[in-house]
Amino acid sequence: MVKSERALEIIQESVESLIRSGVIETAFEVANNTVLLGMGSPLDSLGFVTFITDLEERLIDETDNDDLYFTLDDIQGFNMDNPNLTVEIFADYMTSLTKDQ
Repeated sequence: MVKSERALEIIQESVESLIRSGVIETAFEVANNTVLLGMGSPLDSLGFVTFITDLEERLIDETDNDDLYFTLDDIQGFNMDNPNLTVEIFADYMTSLTKDQ
């Protein structure tokens, strides 16, 4: 199981990697209230897709579970009524995906 603190570390590692590679042009703070998708997000659409793909690969490596994949519809706290996906919500989602491991 990936705990919340480790999920935040994985998110930070992904952001730093994508900044180094030039996918993300501007560094930003990875904090619980940082918006990843929605109004105020530092990520454009390509950056978001690349970020999510990178996170998925990192979580698979962390858990050694090739059956993990992200689905926005399954994220508690993210829906059309609340279109902002924050770091905290996504870290909780990552934790929930791995709770049985």
